Amino acid sequence: MDPKLAVYLAYAVATLALTLWVGHTLQRHGQAFLRDVLPTGELAAAVTKFLVVGFYLLNLGYMAIAMKTYDEVTGPVDAVETLATKIGIITLALVLVHLGTVLLLGRLRRPMQGQPTRVYAVPAAALTRQPADTPADRTADPRHLTPAA
Repeated sequence: MDPKLAVYLAYAVATLALTLWVGHTLQRHGQAFLRDVLPTGELAAAVTKFLVVGFYLLNLGYMAIAMKTYDEVTGPVDAVETLATKIGIITLALVLVHLGTVLLLGRLRRPMQGQPTRVYAVPAAALTRQPADTPADRTADPRHLTPAA
């Protein structure tokens, strides 16, 4: 088999496996983050599916474009070096796309959190120092704080 053809086949298999694994992981674990960003769970599930489909399309398209190599591949060492470079480049591209998505969703999260911030009322007794011989009362324990009205 031609070494260059072997590189192409190994690159296709490795990139497809990496794409499927990362896509599955993003779909499985990204939905929890989207539920925090988006107002409903149904919308989070739909956006997760759209993002994963976009991820697959972008990655497979980039994989197809980046498959061609202009390096001369004459033996196993050249094949491994070329394959490692190509997989490294596509992995870095995946990281950049993922980082961009996370940053975008983080920016979207701030304006969408228009819900009022919960303010806790602290009883005045919890703010005063208790004498050493008097046991602290229950209100000093922060687990017993109550939301303000």
